[in-house]
Amino acid sequence: METVKSPEDIAKLEKNRIEGHPEMHKSQITFKGNNNVLYCEGNVKLNGAKFTFNGHNSIVYLSSSMNSKYSFNLIIYNDSTFFIGRGGNMSSPININIQENQNVILGSDVTISSRVNIRTADIYPIYDNKTKQRINFAGSVFIGDHVWIGHLAYISRGSKVGSGAIVGNNSFIAPDARIPSNSLAVGNPAKVERSDVFYTEDFLAHNRAEASLESKDYKSDVFIYEFVNQETLSMEKIDSILKSLDVDSRLEFVQKLFVRNKRTNRFTIQ
Repeated sequence: METVKSPEDIAKLEKNRIEGHPEMHKSQITFKGNNNVLYCEGNVKLNGAKFTFNGHNSIVYLSSSMNSKYSFNLIIYNDSTFFIGRGGNMSSPININIQENQNVILGSDVTISSRVNIRTADIYPIYDNKTKQRINFAGSVFIGDHVWIGHLAYISRGSKVGSGAIVGNNSFIAPDARIPSNSLAVGNPAKVERSDVFYTEDFLAHNRAEASLESKDYKSDVFIYEFVNQETLSMEKIDSILKSLDVDSRLEFVQKLFVRNKRTNRFTIQ
């Protein structure tokens, strides 16, 4: 087992690696397997973060931004990938658990509120009484660009949330659910309450009456997403490719498809 609690510990790693120079404050990275990679872009700061690599050959990719402080809890097992894009906002505590050779991909400008849970698998298998066949298979989770996940939401295995979507507080996104882009999904299980909506990140708490009136309309279409051939990606195909690659090839693929590809409608769900 290898443990990193400070930047000085990074140079001591032998069986795993950390690329980049993250600032660390009250954070810990634990490697219980081999050939894992934590990739940190330029100004990444780990503040109260706890990352545990419980297996082999997994990648965690943290993008940089103006607000690139990461303070969530992450457990990742074998042959898996976690990616988060630039410009996001995460409010601790947040728990992310990646099991059974699955992936979690979060786009750019994603807001994840406190006490959100994201899981790619249930802790135990469930079987049908008659057929004896398993019914709760694991699945990768995809969350698009400019998505707002509300307080205490639960994102289940295999679910996909399109760019521009809003998931309400205390909502349960059921296994294998697909939340369309620019929709508001609420409830347990979450259902689309309203389509053709978008949000902005204008903080309203300090507004006085006149300032609130100024937010009654918005002129731009910048947060409206649509399906575009040759631009919108197939999440299922991406998932399949990620699972077929070794660690270094996967890292290169992630940088090409998620970092250098800045197309607006890449994660649209109709």
